[in-house]
Amino acid sequence: MPVKYGTKEWDEEYQKMVEERRKAHPKPIVPTPEWGQVFGETIDGDAEYRQAAKTWEGAVTLVLQAKPELGLDEDISVMLDLWHGACRSVKILPKEEAAKAPYVMTGSLDTWKAVATGKTDAIKATMLGKIKMKGDMANVVRHVKASKRLAGCTGLVEAVWPDELSKDEIEKFRADVKQLREQFGF
Repeated sequence: MPVKYGTKEWDEEYQKMVEERRKAHPKPIVPTPEWGQVFGETIDGDAEYRQAAKTWEGAVTLVLQAKPELGLDEDISVMLDLWHGACRSVKILPKEEAAKAPYVMTGSLDTWKAVATGKTDAIKATMLGKIKMKGDMANVVRHVKASKRLAGCTGLVEAVWPDELSKDEIEKFRADVKQLREQFGF
């Protein structure tokens, strides 16, 4: 039975789960909860991001679109709680909750990987429609250095992307994601 999002119980269970999974997965798979925590720590520890985003206010949700052949049977919503250069948390949330963020950016797994590996610029991908954005674009443009550094921080996380998994690993990943969806409602 899933714990209800927005409750103290959900937060406690989520944090406990992340800690356990981090021990088991030193090199996390994108976009798992343990990857989100490492990503958040990377952002929060990045002096360049902190400086560039010192006037940024607002959460950003990254939606990684479903790609069933890689174990993502449904979209995954990753919400970054960003405030004045700090990353207060990164969590996988129920899509209804994550959609409430002031900024929601949606793209394919391939596009997000291209951004993370530096093969694609996040701003260009947005302008070309590869990443769809909901939110105040003028504010994003005012914070373009912060946006670019945030994208750059993605590439600093040592992680495995689903397209790098074997068929057996994809099936295990699919089962893990399903279990997490059932437990946490995402």
